[in-house]
Amino acid sequence: MIVRRGLPDELQTLLKRLVANGSVRIAGTLLYAWFRRCWELDDETAAYYMRRYFEKYFSRQLQSHRKHAGAK
Repeated sequence: MIVRRGLPDELQTLLKRLVANGSVRIAGTLLYAWFRRCWELDDETAAYYMRRYFEKYFSRQLQSHRKHAGAK
């Protein structure tokens, strides 16, 4: 059974640094991979969790990234 706790401090720090440096895509890929491997989630659920995490903690940066990437 997988015990789902919050993200490790090291991962949170790395995500914050990547986003602060404008590497939102890399941070998203890292978080997605972490959800897939550590929580053993399927693709759809991992992608959903990644999006929700960024919407909650990095909404301003995510909006900017979407605007520059041409995504909705």
